[in-house]
Amino acid sequence: MDPNSSASTLQAKLNALIQKYEQSHPTSSKAFERAQKVLPAGSTRSVLVSDPFPLVVKSAQGATITTVDGLQFEDFVSDYSAGIYGHSHPVIHDAVQEALSRGFSIGGITEKEAELAEILIDRIPCMDKVRFCNSGTEANTFAIATAMAYTKRIKIMVFDNGYHGGTLSFSTGDNPMNLPHEFVMGKFNNIEETSPLITDLAAILVEPLQAAGGMRPATPEFLSFLRQAASETGAVLIFDEVVTSRLHYNGLQGHWNIIPDMTTVGKYLGGGFPFGAFGGSAKIMDRFDSTDKSIALHHSGTFNNNIFTMCAAVAAAKLITQEELQRLNRMGDQFRRQAEFLIQSSGVKEMEFSGHGSAIGVHFTGSESETMKECFYFTLLDQGISIGRRGFISLNLMHTEASIDRLLDAVSVFLDNVR
Repeated sequence: MDPNSSASTLQAKLNALIQKYEQSHPTSSKAFERAQKVLPAGSTRSVLVSDPFPLVVKSAQGATITTVDGLQFEDFVSDYSAGIYGHSHPVIHDAVQEALSRGFSIGGITEKEAELAEILIDRIPCMDKVRFCNSGTEANTFAIATAMAYTKRIKIMVFDNGYHGGTLSFSTGDNPMNLPHEFVMGKFNNIEETSPLITDLAAILVEPLQAAGGMRPATPEFLSFLRQAASETGAVLIFDEVVTSRLHYNGLQGHWNIIPDMTTVGKYLGGGFPFGAFGGSAKIMDRFDSTDKSIALHHSGTFNNNIFTMCAAVAAAKLITQEELQRLNRMGDQFRRQAEFLIQSSGVKEMEFSGHGSAIGVHFTGSESETMKECFYFTLLDQGISIGRRGFISLNLMHTEASIDRLLDAVSVFLDNVR
């Protein structure tokens, strides 16, 4: 087929999908128009910005979201991994009711604070002690600051396509929203190119799997190299496990038995409420409890220990068993295997899936990759399935084998339409 004709046909299919989407969601369109008048881009969360307009959700239950147009979708976004419990889980609902009965805006310490810390320290191998904050962005910000104070150095190694929060994003070149640290850009999964850059570093900040960067897992060889290099040079090795702690009961550090000096977590561990935490070895974290006031570190935040997050997180932790995480990972691995078989059988060569366990990414190559990605997104919506538009899929506890079958059926429909 003439490449120009093929591209034109693919674009025509995308146009038809978008037109059907617009016709099916008139109330979402009106809600978006209203939002645009008061919110830049119609949202306060850039990842949700979506042309011609995003779905506007009215309610959510289990693995299902319902839009303001009354349409239901099986949700495979799972709030970009934070919604591992599904929506409105009854155990977490009851915990929030308990928080309401206790009183809120307490402004003091409760026993739930220590209970949650004990849970995290039991799960994350590198954590002797931990401190709470309100997001993964905050956790990484504080972890960097802690490492700089501890080492008395200023350079921070990060990696291409890394994402550690709204002010620590390295998917593009110069990001004007990034914090003004002295960053050294390593090459993810490339020991040869990264090795010469490791000198006089305060910290090495790395995701064991790049989530926003396309669900790209770090190899154990690369992580072992970073562990050894940090030990030899005195840098603090920080694993950003804000997303990846859901991929093993002890995080990916436990899965690979490669233990960093500090770890940051967040997202789902807050039970659906704003949450972040950073922790590590006692020799580092005890700087927040030093009797020497000249070197003691100060870290505060009005909502660091807010009662809603503390109660929800403690209750939610009981849902995250090793067995449930293993079940989700098995389903994710199963999906990737079967989806790759469907792709090979279809003859479509410009599509592949990546990830680890329940974290799944879809990628397209070739001159029409962007159009293919858009067709995939709108085809799945047409089949009643919601994913992250960039090709992000995250399983949650409410998904079943039947959910995976429905997702695979939608992939088949897409392949039939584009091959």
